[in-house]
Amino acid sequence: MPTFQYKAMTKTGHVVKNTVSGLTKAELVSKLKNNDLVPIDIEQVKSVNPKNQERKNKTTESVAKRKIKAKQENKNKISEIKEKVLETRGITKRDIMVFTQNFLLLKKADFNNIHALNTIIDSTENPRLKDIIEDILSGVENRRIHVYYNGIL
Repeated sequence: MPTFQYKAMTKTGHVVKNTVSGLTKAELVSKLKNNDLVPIDIEQVKSVNPKNQERKNKTTESVAKRKIKAKQENKNKISEIKEKVLETRGITKRDIMVFTQNFLLLKKADFNNIHALNTIIDSTENPRLKDIIEDILSGVENRRIHVYYNGIL
């Protein structure tokens, strides 16, 4: 049975190297393409040490799947870290400046206070500031209801 050593590229551009025996060159090319790998180089090897053959004779499918899974886990970890940072960060001067500028612009555009605060809440990224603005909105709404029912409006 012939033994082939190959290099192939995944869809993401990673180069995979492996040694396979028991297939013809055409069958190997077909198997690589079926596993979404692009063959770069295929060479027939004369003899392979049996101990190394078992270690290197991994299926191309499992190698690609492990790399994809590792990438996905890294992306998940990065997004978790970003969320934690956003949750723990305090309110910065920049956050307050952006809030006041946005509120001023919306008031100049003739938005009422409730509509302006709702609009700003939707675009605020800082969770702490968002909670504070929601509390302010709640107070403004309660004040408006109180004034309305007491006949002042």
